[in-house]
Amino acid sequence: MGQQDLKQESRCWGVFDLTPNTRLQFNCGDLLLDIASGEKDWLMQYELKTSDTVHNPCIQLMGTDEEGWSLANKQRIVSNNIPQKLSLTPVMSDRAIVCRATTTVVLLPKEQISLYVAVPLWLQLSIRGGEKPLLDVSTERISDTWFGLNSREGVMSYALRMSEQLDIQPSTNHGMRVTIEIRIKNESNEQLNLDKVSVPAPHLALYVDEVGHFWTRRITMVREQDEQATLTIDKVMSTGLAHQNLTLVSAARDDLGQHKITKALSALFG
Repeated sequence: MGQQDLKQESRCWGVFDLTPNTRLQFNCGDLLLDIASGEKDWLMQYELKTSDTVHNPCIQLMGTDEEGWSLANKQRIVSNNIPQKLSLTPVMSDRAIVCRATTTVVLLPKEQISLYVAVPLWLQLSIRGGEKPLLDVSTERISDTWFGLNSREGVMSYALRMSEQLDIQPSTNHGMRVTIEIRIKNESNEQLNLDKVSVPAPHLALYVDEVGHFWTRRITMVREQDEQATLTIDKVMSTGLAHQNLTLVSAARDDLGQHKITKALSALFG
């Protein structure tokens, strides 16, 4: 397959043919994924780019004789019956994601508001249904962070590399991000400062609309009279989208169902 056979499509997830002597390159956000198939092996490499430019998702058919096996993470997958199809599935993060407001949002007592965040998706590579994915990686460069009152109370989470605005309008720049509506109720007699919010990404299923934008169910967080807060995953979709206009892409990593979680206030709002 030579350079003259180069093709490109504006997508980077789904089920793809990977017959022997085929090489595919996927560009999703910061993630560059390169896979070439032989008779009894796959060569796979990937890297999270350091550029501040987030590229539009695309897939590119490459020539197997081309150079470029220089990405940071490499592995060879071997089998007597090497699969000729691969599946790439967008999924939610495997940890909570901490979103910070560029300007502090203050919610007055006995008030409620919906805020919106757009967080990066992960991409899972599988070759056979039901098996553990060969790859489970973020499509954007993202940092580890500790979210809690102190070094003993809290959980490992992710923090985006740039401060994310908690906004009153849904994001229109989706790419490989998912838009989440967070309804916040302040039932206490004190104001609630929303410097940051911990988004429970592993508890959310992922949906896609007809034009390829990603969505989840709405989250509701309630600040109680004391220093407690509750979290529920609502039945309704973010922004009130109709279920019949959406397609389920991937289930939640840890499905809460309709259960309500009660946590310390700091566990949701820092």
